[in-house]
Amino acid sequence: MAATVRKTCRCGAVEVMLAVPARGAGTRVTCYCNDCQTAAGLFGHSDEFLSPGGGSEIWQTTPDRLTLTAGAEHLEILRLSPRGLYRWHARCCGTPMFNTMSRVHLPFVGVVLRQDELAGPAAGLGASRCRAFTKYAKPEPGAPVADRGFAGAGLQVLRRMAGAWIGGRATSNALLGDDGAPVAPVTVIPLEQRQAAVPAHLR
Repeated sequence: MAATVRKTCRCGAVEVMLAVPARGAGTRVTCYCNDCQTAAGLFGHSDEFLSPGGGSEIWQTTPDRLTLTAGAEHLEILRLSPRGLYRWHARCCGTPMFNTMSRVHLPFVGVVLRQDELAGPAAGLGASRCRAFTKYAKPEPGAPVADRGFAGAGLQVLRRMAGAWIGGRATSNALLGDDGAPVAPVTVIPLEQRQAAVPAHLR
């Protein structure tokens, strides 16, 4: 199922091409953890990003599958705490784009998908195969009642990372510069701003 999927930020200034040479190139997961819900609320557009119950739709893959074709200068990395995950967003319109480890050499990236992308360009990335941290889901119609597929999704991450290292693809990463550092600045969200973005049902 070789395909190329185009992804942009909300305003279109940042454009990324996702290479999907086979179904195993990535796994779509739905995460309901506190931090993903809080990160989605930082810019006041949660409804555009979250599934019923507050789930973030994420395609987990390796960075060599990404090509930044426009707008790299608009990217910024947010951390909800000094040790938090790297959450890449487009400053131009406040769009979450990717999640990566703070240990940036690790070949892992989670591509954050908007709701309007799921039936459009991102449909080729497949259905969600994992629901994680559902105990934090917002109690509303359509919210999940139990986790599923978490262990399998984790094993797939490890398998893809190992494949990237063995196959020499781990050094191909459009999110890193020639010096091995991220191509975007890193900002730690102030505690007051982070607390204000926490959804009401999690406070």
